[in-house]
Amino acid sequence: MRQRRLIVLKFGGSVLPDEASLARAAHEVYRWKREGWSVVAVVSAIDGETDARLRAALRRGDGACDHAIAAAVAGGELHSAAQFGLFLERAGIDGAVVNPGAIGLRAHGAALDATPIGLDTAPIRRLLDAGRVVVCPGYVATDEEGRWMLLGRGGSDLTALVLADALDAERCRLVKDVDGLYDTDPNAPGPAPARYDAASWDDALARDGSIIQHKAIEFAKSRRLAFELGKLNGSRPTRVGDLGLLESAPERTRQVRLALLGLGVVGAGVFESLRRLPEVEIVRVAVRDPGKHACAGIPDDLFTTDPVDAARCGADIVVELIGGTGAALDAVRAALTTGASVVTANKALIASHGEELGALASASGAGLKFSASVGGSMPLLEHLRSRPGDAPRRVRGVLNGTCNFILERVAAGAPFDDAVREAQRLGFAEADPGRDLAGLDAADKLVVLAHSLGRDDLALGDVRVEALTSESAALATNAAREGRVLRQVAELDLSGGRARAWVTLREVGPDDPLHAVRLERNAAVVGWESGAVTTVAGRGAGRWPTAESVVADVLELVRAGAPEEVAAGAGGVV
Repeated sequence: MRQRRLIVLKFGGSVLPDEASLARAAHEVYRWKREGWSVVAVVSAIDGETDARLRAALRRGDGACDHAIAAAVAGGELHSAAQFGLFLERAGIDGAVVNPGAIGLRAHGAALDATPIGLDTAPIRRLLDAGRVVVCPGYVATDEEGRWMLLGRGGSDLTALVLADALDAERCRLVKDVDGLYDTDPNAPGPAPARYDAASWDDALARDGSIIQHKAIEFAKSRRLAFELGKLNGSRPTRVGDLGLLESAPERTRQVRLALLGLGVVGAGVFESLRRLPEVEIVRVAVRDPGKHACAGIPDDLFTTDPVDAARCGADIVVELIGGTGAALDAVRAALTTGASVVTANKALIASHGEELGALASASGAGLKFSASVGGSMPLLEHLRSRPGDAPRRVRGVLNGTCNFILERVAAGAPFDDAVREAQRLGFAEADPGRDLAGLDAADKLVVLAHSLGRDDLALGDVRVEALTSESAALATNAAREGRVLRQVAELDLSGGRARAWVTLREVGPDDPLHAVRLERNAAVVGWESGAVTTVAGRGAGRWPTAESVVADVLELVRAGAPEEVAAGAGGVV
């Protein structure tokens, strides 16, 4: 019986033109993770790397055996997978890079065009059970003697399908530079070819093999394994399986105009990510002092010091990262009133004005997304909506990465003030960490959680909070001596007639899921009406994890056709 929803994503060289493009692939992985899927990612070498390594091997190894050539070429996939693992970690996504030998991916036949014959799924399942994204290099395997083998040109497709079959994955998507299967190359000159929403394995085999490796299709056919062919951030892939040809129009990607308000720690990360997305054109950047950002590579004509002006510039999406409830509130009101969708990480804004802003969004048909306001890259808001027909009744978690980092450092022997400064230096704490230490940041998040579930009977003043001070943090050292840890625990109780919430400092033992929450990470335990108990975790502080959640909201709006076709949903006010 399947224990999880599992998707295998394969990223080919056509969508990996350089190492920086691995960050875009990480966005795709996070998209599925926050929708509740376990993910296995199969990664090809960076575009052109395989050919370059093959040429070099042939030049240097005159008369070399094919296994030696395979070993030289395999390095491209191994390097790409390792780099992808680093990009996932930067984004706050727990990844685990495996090699073919460790998972028993065996092949036989010609060393440069081998056929898979075995796979040990146990190590992969253990990693998935631990909540990790498993990253596997495509195209490469080993033989029974442990020598490197290659699965033929385009063999990453075959790797992905072999993994999907062995793991009984619900879905397998081959991510390419096209949105689906075409009659001929859609990038070639001439009349536009036919595009298909569905095709049989034989239909796919009738194509020239330039998009999907024929050996991979033949394997899928032999196993009666359906799979998908689509693009990054796509929503209409071609399904290849037991269906006949179903022709359709191409999936069009609309480029959205975007205004970015704030270019601080998180804002700089968001800008760096968004500027690389072909779906996004950044048309305005609001900052207090444009001179401070002269070296950021942003054209001078994009800058403004007026966030309300930026919000009214005609952008489709406004990303608010100013913080606070002053200028940020004015700007978000202005954006929503004009029909622009809004993405924000501002939990104080949503906690205090979420109901009003949600009404403005509904009235104008705009979207209001705020997944990053709770938990950084921990998709808690999405998780609370992941069980249709079952309602969350209690949430208990570590929701402030700043305080968790400080408590861990104090428990390890660091003075309180030094721990605070270290958190600031690493980007886990603001210049003024007062709201974090007072428990108000976590309290804001509890109010946001309640409001996102339609509970407007909880205000910030209703949340009982306990501050983290140098005196209370000292208890962390004593707890550590007894094998326990001190955590700032935020709790939301929706089981009664009125929502209740509190933020307190508590010692937790090794049997508590919050015991293992390290440094800047967040985690939450959710109790459901059905009696089920689930856990979600991720990095809750820092530039890149928070930026990842913001970018995910932007891409979700793009998929929905922002702004005309989008309404506030998961991670947004309803």
